[in-house]
Order: sequence, then C-alpha cells, then structure tokens
Amino acid sequence: MIYFIINPHAKSGYIEAVWDEIQRELAAHSRKYCCYKTKRPKDATRIARKLTSGKKGRKIVILGGDGTLNEFLNGMCRTEGIQLGYLPLGSGNDFARGMEISRDYKKELKKMLEGTSCRELDYGIVDYPDGRRKRFFVSSGMGYDAKVCYEANHTKMKRILNQLKLGKLVYLIIGVRDLIQAETFCGSLMVDGKEVLVGSGFLFVSFHNMPYEGGGFQFCPDADSSDGQLDLCVAKGMKKWKIPFIIPLAAFGKHIHCKGVYQFRCKEAVMRSGSGQFVHTDGETKKKERRIRIRISDKKIRFMN
Repeated sequence: MIYFIINPHAKSGYIEAVWDEIQRELAAHSRKYCCYKTKRPKDATRIARKLTSGKKGRKIVILGGDGTLNEFLNGMCRTEGIQLGYLPLGSGNDFARGMEISRDYKKELKKMLEGTSCRELDYGIVDYPDGRRKRFFVSSGMGYDAKVCYEANHTKMKRILNQLKLGKLVYLIIGVRDLIQAETFCGSLMVDGKEVLVGSGFLFVSFHNMPYEGGGFQFCPDADSSDGQLDLCVAKGMKKWKIPFIIPLAAFGKHIHCKGVYQFRCKEAVMRSGSGQFVHTDGETKKKERRIRIRISDKKIRFMN
C-alpha cells in the first residue's frame, strides 16, 4: 500500500491533471493506494500525524511543493519504518534540486513502484524561546532571506506567476527589490558553542541542510543532506553598493567569494538579534524573533530516491 498526500493547489491546480495520470500508472501496475488531499494550511501536518502515529511500516509519497513537504515533516510522530517519496510539483522545488529529483514525475513514480533504494536524510530543527519547535528539510534563515519568503508568500504576484509556470521568479523579483532597500541589524552568532561573529552589519544568516533556497539560489553550494551537519551562509559588513550583487552571484554559488560573506559548518548554532527579524523554515515564515537555536537532528528519514 502506498499513501499519497496531495496539495491540489500546487501550481494553481495543475496537479489534478498529474494525479489523474498517476492513478492510471498505479492501476497499470496493480498497486494499492490511498489518497489524502489537503484543503487548508496544516492539513499535511495533521495527515502526517495520522499516518506516522502507529508502528506499521509505510510508504508515503508527497505531491506538492516544498511547503507541503515541510508540513508533513513537522507532523511526523516517528521516522522509524517510514519510507518517504516526493514528486515535485511546486513553484520553488529547492528540495528536488538538492536531491536531484527529476521533474519527470512518471519516471520518479516508476522508480518507486519498482522498489527503489532509500537514502538516509538529515533534517534541521529550529528551537524558539517560547518553546516552539520547527523542522526543516532544506533551509532556515533569519534576516533578509526570511523577509523575502514572507513577502513572496503574501503577494498576489506569486499566484499569477504560478499560473504562467514562472512561480520561482517571484523570489528573484522580490529579492532584488529588497536588496536595493536592504537594512542590516546587530546580532551575534555562535557555532558549536563558540561565538564567531558579533556586532552590526548582519544582512542575513542562512542555515542549510541542502544547497538551494528561494527557487534555485545556491547560498550553501556544498551543503550535504546526509553528512550530519548544517552549512551556514552569513552576509555581514558588506558595503551598501555591493549588496544588490549577492542574488545574481548566489544563483551560481559564486557569492561565497565576496568580502563580507562567511561560510561555516556545524551541528548547532545560536543566532541572536538586537531587533526582531523574520525567521523562515523551508520558506514558511510566521513572525519576527530575537533569538533562535538551530541544530541538526540525530535521527534520519528514509527517502525513496
């Protein structure tokens, strides 16, 4: 039995046509399946709790975008016995890039049906001062990149571009605009218990389990989702006129050579901000925070790849 969790709103409804084709493939292979369709935010989280609360081994496949995958991750009650699959049908698809998953969903489905091997995946955890905890597969961040995610998720432009199959451009458009108007903040960053950066001039701190973010920008090009560590990219102390060049360079992972861009690798980090800054986990943003603790999980998730 394969359990499918589908976000019908991914790519403005295009996913429904994809699901019809997938059902025909399942029937042709005589495979039993069960389908859950999300109707509102956090539905994938609630479904994840239901499917992972028992002790039975299960194959679960997500059809949607990075947001749907993140909702599922945050609803998982256990990782043991769960095999997770993913067919990328969102606008950003940074998880798929990091995992080198083809956009050919028929090809990816065939691999799953034929008994593909599993890869052991890390995931990150963000702890907030009020006791909340959020998991992420791709990345988390404080400052500029989180602000871009917040604005991208609250603009009508995203829906329009999704209908044109140009959804990832929303991050580029908002990203360039916000860089021109960029404001820095004071803060301190601790990496594995050691303070590595402190003072004014922070633009963003990005914590990565995978290389890509924001629809294909390589903020941490060497990040490896199976190495048991987080990769960090920090922009601090850059001259104002240089800031707008970060995004074009990050599209190719070349920003790491710029003065004022720092890279770290660790198991845990603590970021403090003198003023409240937006924080995101896999592109999902709620509110501003002054302090976050980020760490890599000591558990793994079996991913069908």
